[in-house]
Amino acid sequence: MLQKSLPAYEDLLRPLPAWNPKTWYYRLLGLSLKTAGKLSSGIRLGFRYGFDSGVMLEYVYRNQPSGITPVGMLIDWIYLNSQGWRGIRQRSELLKNTLRQVLQTYRQQGLPCNLLDVACGGGRYDLEVLQAFPPEAIKATLRDYKLENVSKARQLARQLGVAAHIEQADAFNDGDLNQVHPRPTVVVVSGLHEILPNDALIRHHFQQLYRIMDTRSTLIFTIQPHHPQLELIARTLPAHTGRPWVMRLRSWELTHQWAEAAGFQNFQVWMEPNGIFGVVVAEKQL
Repeated sequence: MLQKSLPAYEDLLRPLPAWNPKTWYYRLLGLSLKTAGKLSSGIRLGFRYGFDSGVMLEYVYRNQPSGITPVGMLIDWIYLNSQGWRGIRQRSELLKNTLRQVLQTYRQQGLPCNLLDVACGGGRYDLEVLQAFPPEAIKATLRDYKLENVSKARQLARQLGVAAHIEQADAFNDGDLNQVHPRPTVVVVSGLHEILPNDALIRHHFQQLYRIMDTRSTLIFTIQPHHPQLELIARTLPAHTGRPWVMRLRSWELTHQWAEAAGFQNFQVWMEPNGIFGVVVAEKQL
C-alpha cells in the first residue's frame, strides 16, 4: 500500500519554495552529485543517460563498484547499495525465478514457448534465464525503443551465447505490437510502467498486451507501490528524458484493477523484502 507520508506525484512536479529548508538541502545534494559524485562511474552514467535508463539498470545489475580514485569507488559502492538499487536487484532475481518457472511449466506441458519482452533494456534478466534452456526450446523476441539498449542486449546475448531476436520497437505502438509473430505465450514487462506517469497509457497497455497474446498465455510484469527515496530522487536526479525523475507510485490494488479489466486473471504477486518492488504473474485464458 502507498504510504501517506510520501508526497504525491503532482507535489513533486512543483518546485519547493525558497524558504523551505528542503530546497537548500536538495540543491546542496544535487551540486554534490554533479561535482564530487561524478567520481562514481554509476553517477556519471546516470547524468549521461538518465538514472532510470536501461544503461543505468544494466550497471546496477552488474553491481561492480567503479570510480575515479578510491574515493570514487567508495561513492559508487554507497550509490549501488542504496535501498532503491538493492530493491531493483532483488526484483531482478524475483523476475528471473518467475520467468524460469513459467517457461519450465510451458515446456513440461508441451506448450509453445514464444517469449516477448516489450521493453528489455539491456536484456540481462531475459538472457540469463534463456541460458538455462536449449537454444531451440524457446523462441525469444526482446525489444526496446532505445537503440543503445538494443545494441547492449545484442552484445550481451553474444557474450552469453544465447539465441534471441533483439530489435528496436515501441512497447506502446499498436503497429509494432501487431508485428510480433508467432503470437507470444509469455510476455514480460519489467520496469516500464513504473517510470511512466501517464495512468491512461498504462491502463491501455494492459489491453494492448491482452490483444496480441496467444489464447493461453502468461503475462509477467513488475509493480512499484512504494519508494522511500521518492522525493530525493525527484529533486536531484534526471530521468532519461532529461527532466527530473519524478515517479508516480501506483498501489497494487489499482494496477490489479486495470489488468483484470483488460481480461487477465489468476494473479500471483511476489514482493521483495523492502516492499518497494514486486513481480506479478497473470494469465490469459479463453
